[in-house]
Amino acid sequence: MKTPVSNKPLKRKRPAATPARLAMARASATVSTVALASNCTVKDAAALRQSLCAVVDIDETVTLDASSVERVDTAILQLLCAFVRARVASNRSVTWRGEAPALFDSARLLGLQSLLALPQVPV
Repeated sequence: MKTPVSNKPLKRKRPAATPARLAMARASATVSTVALASNCTVKDAAALRQSLCAVVDIDETVTLDASSVERVDTAILQLLCAFVRARVASNRSVTWRGEAPALFDSARLLGLQSLLALPQVPV
């Protein structure tokens, strides 16, 4: 005799959302610094996108650490523009850390300093 096979997906029980678990989830979700790689090119865009998506909705200020950037291409600049625009649209702030002449020069040449909320650097 065969046992009937159900086509229903298995339901997994989620643990109860206790205040302690909610606090731990919020604490782990508030990583507020994203470090950019030294070579920020289109092949690195997927990894950077994941890092930015992880922090786009947190309420605290997100810091983009550009101190190690030596090279940046337009794909990364587009991704950063979209991230900063999303943060600004939801009244959340973004700050920059580090000296990154390659990033600042590329943004200046393309006219993206204000869209990226870059600090003013002397020309």
